[in-house]
Amino acid sequence: MKAYLLSAVGVIFLTVLVSFIVPEGKLKKSVNFVLRLVSICVLIQPLTGVFKFTPQTPSANYDYDYICAVYSQNQSNLLTQKVNGELGIDCVCRVEIIYDGTQIKENGVTVEVIYENVQTVEVLTEYLEGLGYINITVNEKTA
Repeated sequence: MKAYLLSAVGVIFLTVLVSFIVPEGKLKKSVNFVLRLVSICVLIQPLTGVFKFTPQTPSANYDYDYICAVYSQNQSNLLTQKVNGELGIDCVCRVEIIYDGTQIKENGVTVEVIYENVQTVEVLTEYLEGLGYINITVNEKTA
């Protein structure tokens, strides 16, 4: 409020000062008109704030645990289908998704594979590393 009063007094003072300095004639009428218009705008400035509408932003309260669980389940199903389809290895993949406070990211992969031979585990590990997965754990399950 103090800033508003200072600006209003300053504009009115400037208007009076300029009206004394400008010589008589058509220029003085134009200058006075502009200065009075500016003064009116400054004086009604608080009223324009009453009519200012700001859009409501949605709240940023997200349930990141739920989002990570759904995303993890989706990625796990897709990876299981991809490994079964491309490599022909019968397995169940679990992709762990976490929220670290700034972003949602993949934290690791656990694969449960029916043990066939050592080469299957190595091929699967190389394949997952090639896809860019980190923290790969392969659990062998006997048939």
